[in-house]
Amino acid sequence: MSKRSIFYLGSGAQVSEFDGTEFAEADYRRAKKGFCGAVVPPSEIRTHTFKTADESDGERLATIVEITMFEAGGLDIEKDYSIAYVKHRLDFDSSLLIEAFAVERTRLQELYGEAAKKIGRLDLLAVPYMIYESLYLQERVEKNGVDLYLYLSDDDSFAVLCKDGRYIAHRDLPSLVSIATKANVTVEVVKESLKSRGLDSEAYGADELLLLQTLQDAFLKIVERVAQTVNHKRGIFGIKGVDRLFLDFESAQINGLWELFDSYGFDESSKRRLEPFKTLEPAQQHMGIEALYILTAAQKGLELPNLTFFEKKESFLKSHTGKFLAVTAAALVLSAGYALLKESELDSLESENAAMAASLNSLKSRAAGLRKALAKEKKGLEAVAAKLKESEEAVMALEESVDAALLIEESKIFRREMAEDVNRAMAKERLLAASFEQNGSKSVEVEILSSYAGRDRIAKFMKELLAKGYRSVGTEAIKLDEDLYSSRVEIVR
Repeated sequence: MSKRSIFYLGSGAQVSEFDGTEFAEADYRRAKKGFCGAVVPPSEIRTHTFKTADESDGERLATIVEITMFEAGGLDIEKDYSIAYVKHRLDFDSSLLIEAFAVERTRLQELYGEAAKKIGRLDLLAVPYMIYESLYLQERVEKNGVDLYLYLSDDDSFAVLCKDGRYIAHRDLPSLVSIATKANVTVEVVKESLKSRGLDSEAYGADELLLLQTLQDAFLKIVERVAQTVNHKRGIFGIKGVDRLFLDFESAQINGLWELFDSYGFDESSKRRLEPFKTLEPAQQHMGIEALYILTAAQKGLELPNLTFFEKKESFLKSHTGKFLAVTAAALVLSAGYALLKESELDSLESENAAMAASLNSLKSRAAGLRKALAKEKKGLEAVAAKLKESEEAVMALEESVDAALLIEESKIFRREMAEDVNRAMAKERLLAASFEQNGSKSVEVEILSSYAGRDRIAKFMKELLAKGYRSVGTEAIKLDEDLYSSRVEIVR
């Protein structure tokens, strides 16, 4: 099979041939002779992230992933799933961080079953968040640094974070269809507005206030969610900042979007639209990245997260049934002579069985005595264990009393220090607070007011607290009332 091209199964089970540069028409009959794959829509995928021991690998790790997905990942025990995963080695401890992906097999059958039946298999059903790795493997993007990809489409939008050419995280985002529904317009109107006018208030008429407000609110939340994801992954993956930010939106730019990112601390990141294929139309660019990922898997023989269960059927003689019938046929030929030999062996076996039965009865009698002695010993051990437990509980209660007294004093100090840090940061950025709520010594929620033009001060305020070592600083709610910009910020120690 030539690996210079692959067969890509797109929306509507339409198959195309892709050589790394452009698409060509194809059919199921041709696809039988090559490597064939598709990318599963994000809306069909359930994800769950957890840590496990570093030494886990291979079949053992696959079993751990499957069990964890059902126990903690929310999968229905009554349903069948295709499960794949990606693992990350962590620098700060000896654990593995596992991100697992699961899709109901009935849904995969509905989406790809008919095509798989005609082709004979589907070699790869890829996880959509992984596809940008192909840009590094095919040397379309430099491997060094941290990159953030923002993908916008009609039905699915998401952000992907890569470090040194490897996927590390993603965040699902509102689709363009959902934004269009809130604005009471078609998705075509939303896409055209973003491409031609972006988020610039002056570019919209008085009769388009709902559309403008919906777009601005939607992208404020998108940027906020992306910033929260980056902040959450900083400590886990040792990220200091994002070096490059790519917009994957049909080769288009969105006026005003980069300024929003700047206000959330991405001002030092380089920013550009993603257009890796000069020969493809803008609407085909993302499809090209998906197909390039499948081509890379075929060319380099990579072991990628794969959700397919449409494997190639083996020839009859190689199948379990074929092997069974072949062995049976051979056995029938040999059985005639073999039966005479076994008849003589049977008499010998019967006498041996009689001797073994007598020995078994003797062992049963000895075992009954041992069980009685064991039960007595176990009863004594249980009494000792009960007394030991009472002593441990008494010691634990005393330790808890001492710890509680220390924690109360420590909490008072932490509360005061945290309030002082927040107030100093607000004063430095000349911000006003509409409310200030402190929950114990671990978190503070403050509602900050600012003019829309001065909203970047809130981002600077958040960066100031992150620099002081607070574990998480994020906005829970954002409101824009005429020129008054209100943001509710949660600071966690």
